[in-house]
Amino acid sequence: MNDNYLGEVQIVPEYQAVALKKEKPEYSRAEVVLSVFAFTAAFFIMRYVVFNAMGFLTTGLMFAVITGAIVYMKKRKCSFTRFNRLHGAVLYIFSLVFSITANDYIKELNAFFILGAGAYLVYSVSAGNKETDRYLPFAMCKALFEYPFSHFGKQWAVTQDRLSKTRAGSNVKYILTGLLITVPVTAVVAALLMSADDGLMNILSGIYEKVFSLEMCDIIEQLIFAVPFSMYLFGMLYANAHRSKIKPLEEQGCIQKLYGVRFISNLVMYTAVTPLCILYVLFFISQANYFLSAFSGSLPEGYTYADYARQGFFELCAVAVINLAVLCGISLFSKKTGREKPAALKIYSVVLSVFTIILIATAMSKMVMYIYNYGLTELRVYTSWFMVLLALVFVLIIIKQFRYDMKFTKRLSAVFVVMFAVLCFSRPESVIARYNIAMYNSGYLEELDRDAILEMSADGLLAAYNEGALTAEVICEYSEEYDPFDRFGNYNLSSVILGSKMK
Repeated sequence: MNDNYLGEVQIVPEYQAVALKKEKPEYSRAEVVLSVFAFTAAFFIMRYVVFNAMGFLTTGLMFAVITGAIVYMKKRKCSFTRFNRLHGAVLYIFSLVFSITANDYIKELNAFFILGAGAYLVYSVSAGNKETDRYLPFAMCKALFEYPFSHFGKQWAVTQDRLSKTRAGSNVKYILTGLLITVPVTAVVAALLMSADDGLMNILSGIYEKVFSLEMCDIIEQLIFAVPFSMYLFGMLYANAHRSKIKPLEEQGCIQKLYGVRFISNLVMYTAVTPLCILYVLFFISQANYFLSAFSGSLPEGYTYADYARQGFFELCAVAVINLAVLCGISLFSKKTGREKPAALKIYSVVLSVFTIILIATAMSKMVMYIYNYGLTELRVYTSWFMVLLALVFVLIIIKQFRYDMKFTKRLSAVFVVMFAVLCFSRPESVIARYNIAMYNSGYLEELDRDAILEMSADGLLAAYNEGALTAEVICEYSEEYDPFDRFGNYNLSSVILGSKMK
């Protein structure tokens, strides 16, 4: 009996040692290369997208990042469907926007678009998608947030693993540790020696000015921001290439989540929406002369063109956005919706959509009247573009009520991409300058706001110069430090062409 007891004592610790032993993950050479690629890409994105002017260099950088991501996904045996190849082509095309326009606002919007579309491309490739996800919002949340942050610290693990396997890597760790220890001591000693000797103070001051120059401080700042963004990029690519370790998107799960928020009785929805529809009917009747004057081009009594268009336009914009929110609420929270959506709820959705389209048409008519009398501005272009996009969304909503099997997210995505392409590739400031100059030359505008044109980017200035509205002397005189290559950077097409004309 004692022998058995001793045997158990000897066996249990040995068993526990085996059970507690944790398997160390192995990383391939592809992950090491990906880590270097992600950090390099993150640094240059910070440098040539976030902190500096975007242009030719940014286009080249986007080409390189997109290509690098595609190569890595192919290396991980991911196949590209026709949809994914088209998606990749769209990213390459929109990368050209940085080179063809000098408008910073358009380039910033385009940078966000490429980030979102790029994250979805990586997600879509690893999922083998043949078309846009039916539940696109859920897919975008996984592509932009869940997958990248689920492996946010993986790049650091890969770096540590690589350093621990090489003698040079171990030496680097020791060197960095030694530098961290000696920096405070060295700084104190240097300060004391500088106080004791003017010659050494001049030498160290010169070194300090070079090392901590403004440019070097910018680089250090960019490196600091590049670290977390690099971890994000690495996590995104690594997570999608190793999907077995994360939870994929399942349609059934999305359906269950949607069913989970359907808690409002349809009768409550009818009761809530009916007064809104009646209010719109009364509104159209009571304000017919006021709002419908836009279609005839006449002004209501007591209004100037500026007051009439500005007041009515932004009121109607707000109403259109509210109606879209109401329709989204109807589709999400009604107990019977989706394939079970009753005819009454479809009718309410169609009526609200039609009312909104009429309001948008009225608002656009008012804006056209305003533009005809006062010309174009960036705000008028952007708000008009948004209202047209909103009208197209409501048209799709109406069609969806009669064709439930219509792939709404696919159609909506296509509409948005086309509309966004029109905004980006039209170079709005160039259009604004040419239109205002043409209207002024035709006598429809009483005066041309040259100061507004001079505040535009190289897109507007180049258009004004080509139309003869501004001379090289006026453009140069506008800024004391004017240099086309310095002010706008020789990074985009408009700047380069304008710069050559200013010589």
